[in-house]
Amino acid sequence: MPVPYGRSPRRGLGIRTLLTGAAIVVALLAGLVQAGGAQAADGYPYVNLGDSYSAGASVFPQATSAATFCSNSEVNYSSLVAKRRGTQVVDVSCAGATTEDLTKSQYRWQGPQISAIGPATRLVTLTIGANNNGLFSDSTSACQQAWLSAPLSATPCRDKFGTSLVDEVNSSTYPDLVDALRLVGRAAPRARVVLVGYPQIFPAAGSVLCSASLLTTPGDTEYLHRVFTTLNDAMRRAAAATHATFVDMTKVSAGHDACAGDRRWVEPTLGAVSFPAMHANARGQQAMADQVVAALR
Repeated sequence: MPVPYGRSPRRGLGIRTLLTGAAIVVALLAGLVQAGGAQAADGYPYVNLGDSYSAGASVFPQATSAATFCSNSEVNYSSLVAKRRGTQVVDVSCAGATTEDLTKSQYRWQGPQISAIGPATRLVTLTIGANNNGLFSDSTSACQQAWLSAPLSATPCRDKFGTSLVDEVNSSTYPDLVDALRLVGRAAPRARVVLVGYPQIFPAAGSVLCSASLLTTPGDTEYLHRVFTTLNDAMRRAAAATHATFVDMTKVSAGHDACAGDRRWVEPTLGAVSFPAMHANARGQQAMADQVVAALR
C-alpha cells in the first residue's frame, strides 16, 4: 500500500515515541512536584514546614510519600495535631532544612517548602532554626569530635566555639527567623502561623553518666543547654515580632532531655532506640503535638 505524501511509517513511529517520552517526563515531573510538596493553586488548608524536628526524623513509621532524604514520620506532631483536629496536613518539612530552604529547593526534586501555602491556608506549623549556621551539627558531631581531640579538657566544645554559637543565634538566626515568618505570613495571609520551639535536648546540669551517652563533658552539656535556650528565646522573640504564635517547649520538656532515661523525649547519641540520635522520639512528638493543640484552643 502506498504511503501518503509527507508521511512515513518511521516518522509516525518517531512522533509516537516522542509523545510517549514526553508523557513519561510529565508524569515524572508531576511525581517530583508531589514529592516536593507543591501544591494546589491557592495552597493547602493545613501545612507543616520546617526541619527534622517538624518532620519527626527519628520516629517510625516513616511516611512513604515523603520526599527523598526528608525523613517525615507518619506520626510527627503535625500529623497528630491534624488527627485531633479532624483534618489533614500537607507535610513538606524536611530533615536538615534551614530558614533558607523555606523559599528555595533543598533538593533538586523538592520544591521550596513555602510553595505549599497560599491564600487558602488557614494553619501553618513549623520548627526551624537549629540548622542555621550549622548550629545543630556544631553542637553534636563537632562538639563530640572536640571532646575526642581533647579528652582531658573540662569544656572542649566551649573552648572550640566560645560565644560564637550564641552570637550567631542572636546576630544571624534571629533576623533570619523574622524574615522567614514574615514571608510565610505574606504567602498565607489568612493563616495562623505556629512556631514550635525545640524541647530540651541537653539537661541544665551535666553528669558523668549523661556525658557518656552524649559524648560530651558535663561542662559542655551545660554550655550547650544554654545555647539552645538562646535559640528558643530567639524563636520566641521572632514570633512576637511577626505576630505568630510561639509554642515554648522549654519548661514542659524539663526532665525529659536526652539524658532522662525512660522519661526522655529526645534520643541520646549512645543508647538510642531510634535514629538519628539527638532528635525527638515518639513521646517527644506527642508532647509537641499536645502543646500545639493547647495553643490553638
